[in-house]
Amino acid sequence: MRPFETLDRSPTADGTVLSLHHRDGDYFIHLDGEELMSTRRTGSESALATLACQRLQDLRRPRVLIGGLGFGYTLRAALEAVPPGAEIVVAEIYSSVVRWNREFLEPLHRQTLEDERVVIQNANVWDLLDGRQSFDVILLDVDNGPSAWCLGSNGRLYDRKGLERIQASLTPRGVLAVWSAYADEDFVKRLKKSGFSTRVERVRDHHRKGAQHTIFIASRAAEWS
Repeated sequence: MRPFETLDRSPTADGTVLSLHHRDGDYFIHLDGEELMSTRRTGSESALATLACQRLQDLRRPRVLIGGLGFGYTLRAALEAVPPGAEIVVAEIYSSVVRWNREFLEPLHRQTLEDERVVIQNANVWDLLDGRQSFDVILLDVDNGPSAWCLGSNGRLYDRKGLERIQASLTPRGVLAVWSAYADEDFVKRLKKSGFSTRVERVRDHHRKGAQHTIFIASRAAEWS
């Protein structure tokens, strides 16, 4: 196996270092030397959007918010699921991640970032969940899930107050979907206590192979128990 080729490094506001690497045709993002994400296995990131956006074809102009661009696989799956009149807002806190997608990964995305339905914002998704905008679907692939964070500030998205902000930013029949590396019964309980109807899906990270990841799907409407 070839060694990693470091393509770029970028310091973050909190003093950590984000870096992009390439090896054997795959790309990797590390945070202070620890792998944060890669293009090796992306099935669960795609499933996050596919599962949550299933019913949006019935809407004329649905709005989707994606928390975290990553390597763009959730965004690509969302684009495949939504109608032509949709708008997809992607909140990515690290500007370097957006730049790396454009400079190094364009062959993977086939103009995904240039789709007229896509709006990229260099912002923390928390700041967009202020109730001033409404979304039909909110997709969160932020850190490793509701209880496993590289950045401690991400935990606020998944506590009671964070779920209240999300509810205020969803349409009456809106759907929240959360990607997680792990199962999390406590998070399911918080969702239900916050008034969400909730179901849990376990999906493979590479087609039918690889590790199982968890996707929490929560609706403001009473659809699931």
